[in-house]
Amino acid sequence: MMNTIVAFRHQKKNQSGLAIVEFTVMLPMLLLLFLGTAEIGRLLYDYNTLTKAQRNGVRHLAIHAETGNTDIYVNGFYGTEATNLVVYGNTTGTGNPLLNGLTTTDVTVDDPTQDEVRVTVSYDYTPMVFTSIPGFGLVDDIPLTMTLSSSVTMRAMRGG
Repeated sequence: MMNTIVAFRHQKKNQSGLAIVEFTVMLPMLLLLFLGTAEIGRLLYDYNTLTKAQRNGVRHLAIHAETGNTDIYVNGFYGTEATNLVVYGNTTGTGNPLLNGLTTTDVTVDDPTQDEVRVTVSYDYTPMVFTSIPGFGLVDDIPLTMTLSSSVTMRAMRGG
């Protein structure tokens, strides 16, 4: 019995610093996993913000579409307002963009087709933490920037 207790104490003494070593080895992987999860969440948040702003812009166009002889048309003034609504969240185009780096050139207001209006946005998303994965000289760096593209179509309300 005494030999068992002595052996247990000896084994415990040999492993006294093992937990901190294991934690030190795992910490970089856990940190990378945490940052990657946060970056994916930010990507989804930005895409959701972009889509909501885009819906507001196309809704603005749909309300202000006017009836022509056989088709509908949208006054260019309302196209500019819709673009500002997507980028800035207001029709006057004042303030900061809703997304960092989003500009009015990223927004395309398509000509109405029959009774539908469409707004297309192409936004260059840049991660906050890592912009590329290093290749360590073996291969080229892998860029993590991506283009978020979205198109929303809505039926015009005619005669807004």
